[in-house]
Amino acid sequence: MPDIHETLRTVWGYDAFRPRQEEIVRAVLAGRDTLALLPTGGGKSLCFQVPALAMRKLCLVVSPLIALMKDQTERLRKLGVRAASITSGMDQHEVENTLNSAGLGKLDFLYVSPERLLTSIFQARLPGLPLGLIAVDEAHCISQWGYDFRPPYLKIAEVREKHPDVPVLALTASATAMVADDIMLRLGFKAPHLVRGPFQRPELALWISRGEDRTGRLLRIARHTQGSGIIYLRQRKGTVRIAGLLKQHGISAAAYHAGLSPEERDAVQQQWMRGEIRFVAATNAFGMGIDKADVRTVVHMEPPPDLESYYQEAGRAGRDGTAAFAFLLAHESDEVALRDRFAASFPTLAEVRRVYQAFADQHRIALGSGEFETYDLDLRTIADRTALSPATVNHCLKALELDGGIALSEAVRTPSRVGIRATSADVYDIRVRDKRLGPVLEALQRMYGGLFEEPAIIDEERISRHLNLSVNQVIGLLRDLHRREVVFYRPRNDKPTVTLLVARRDASKLTLDKEALELRKERARQRLEAMIHFTFGADQCRERTLLGYFGEYTSGPCGHCDVCTSRTDHHKSVVAESSPAPLPTSNGILEHRWATDINDR
Repeated sequence: MPDIHETLRTVWGYDAFRPRQEEIVRAVLAGRDTLALLPTGGGKSLCFQVPALAMRKLCLVVSPLIALMKDQTERLRKLGVRAASITSGMDQHEVENTLNSAGLGKLDFLYVSPERLLTSIFQARLPGLPLGLIAVDEAHCISQWGYDFRPPYLKIAEVREKHPDVPVLALTASATAMVADDIMLRLGFKAPHLVRGPFQRPELALWISRGEDRTGRLLRIARHTQGSGIIYLRQRKGTVRIAGLLKQHGISAAAYHAGLSPEERDAVQQQWMRGEIRFVAATNAFGMGIDKADVRTVVHMEPPPDLESYYQEAGRAGRDGTAAFAFLLAHESDEVALRDRFAASFPTLAEVRRVYQAFADQHRIALGSGEFETYDLDLRTIADRTALSPATVNHCLKALELDGGIALSEAVRTPSRVGIRATSADVYDIRVRDKRLGPVLEALQRMYGGLFEEPAIIDEERISRHLNLSVNQVIGLLRDLHRREVVFYRPRNDKPTVTLLVARRDASKLTLDKEALELRKERARQRLEAMIHFTFGADQCRERTLLGYFGEYTSGPCGHCDVCTSRTDHHKSVVAESSPAPLPTSNGILEHRWATDINDR
C-alpha cells in the first residue's frame, strides 16, 4: 500500500492526520465505497486528495460550489499538484482541452460541477478517463431528503456504471441518518460504509440569547470576548449597518456581501485573515473554504433557516481546539419571520413562468436554443421586468433549478482566459501580415506559453502596457480575434450565472414536477420546525439537541451552553464588565463552567 504519511508530509507538510481522516483514506485505498461525515473544519478535502496522489491516478471531484472548486484547484497548483476544473462559462475549446489533459494522464484532479456530467462531451470522454477515485463533495445534495437537493447529482450513478471498479468517496459536513442512508443508496455503494467524525465540539459553547436589544447584546459580546469573529445576517444592508455600528464603538469590523466588487471582498477577507480587523459582518456565503483556525466567536443575529446551516456556520469558530463561542441572538418575533420566509420561498407556477420568460427575453434566447449555454444573472433586472421582488425572483430560479431545468452558480471572480484555435501556420501568417492584429497575437505568445495546448489566464492591463495601447483597445482586438476564430477569448466575469440544462422552453407551457415540489416543501418544513424547536422550544442541553438531530448521542450534557449553565449555581459571564479573557482549555475540554447573561445588562 502507498505510504500515505509520506504523501501527507511531502505535499502538505503535516506530520499526522486529523481524527478519522486516516481511516477514511485507508478505506478508499482498499477500494471501499465510503461516506465520510466530517464536521466543518474536519479536513474533508485531504480525505480524497491524499489517496488520489498516493495511488497516482486521476481523481474526479464532483462539487456544486464553483468558489470552492476554484479555491481548491488553486491551492493544489501552488503545492505542485496537477489540478484543473471545468465550470459553467468555459468555452467548449477549453472544456475539450481540459478533458484531453485528463484523458492523457496529465492531471491528478479534475473538478467538475454536477451539471457537467449531463453534457454529451463529458459523457463521450468519460470511459477513457484514467480514474482511480470518484469524490463527491457536498454529498447531501444527492438526497431528496437533503437540504440542497440537486437533480444532476443523480447522474453520478451513471459515472459509476462506466467505471464500476473505481471506489467512490462521498463527503458532507451535515447529514441526518435518513440522508446518509439515501446518499449510499443513490451512489450505488457495493456495501454500506459510513465513517462519522466527531461532531461533538467540547471547545465550542452554544448559546442562545433572547431579548429585545440585539445590537446591545452584540456590543457586549464584542467587548468581552477576544480574537476574531464572524457575524451572520440575512440581508446585505444588515451587514453594512452592523459593521458600521461596531466601528462607531471602536471595534474594528467590515461588511462582506455579494454586492461588493471582487476586489473589495478580497480585501476584507485578507484583512480579516491577517487579523487587521476583528469582525466580518457577512451574509451566509462568507466562511466557505476559508481556513482560519483562531475564530473565537460566531454570532447569528437571527436564526438560520435550518440546523444544517446553523451547525456549519457556528462550527467555523474554535477550529484550533481553543475555547470559542457561538451565539444566536433571537427574538420572539423570529418564529413568525421564519414561517413567513418559508411560505415566500415557494412561488406560484405563474410567477416561475414570468421569471423564466423575463430571463429568456433579457438574453434573447430563442425557443429550442441555449442548451448548456451560460448567461449572466442580474436579479434586479429580472425583478424590474416582472414586478416581483428580487427575493421572489431568486426563489423562482431555485424552483427551476430543483426541477432540473437550470443550474445556478454563485458570483465568483473568473479571470480572463485566452487559447489559440487557429493552426500555427495561420497564426504566423497573421503575425507577419496583419499590422493591427499581429502585435497582440505576438504579445500573447511571448507573455503566455502553451496557448495552443491549453488556455491561459491573461491580464489585459499587462498586455496594454506591453503594446502601449489602452485596455479597451486590447479588449477590442481580442474580441476581434475571437470572432475570427483565431483565438477564443473569455473576458473576466464576477457575476452569478445561470446555465440552461435543457433548451429554452415556451414559458406559457412550462410545468414543474408537482410531486417533487411538494416533497421539497415537506423536507423544508421539517427542517424549519427543527430549527424553531432548537431556538425556542428545547429545554435540554443545546449540544445534545443539535447532535441528536444528526444522529449522534452524548453520554451527558455539555455543561457550558445556556441551558446547562442556567441549571447551575455558577453564573460567570463572559460579557460582564469584570469578565476575564476567553476561557483556557486543556486537551480541548473547558476547564470550568461559564455563563452568559446578555439579555438585560
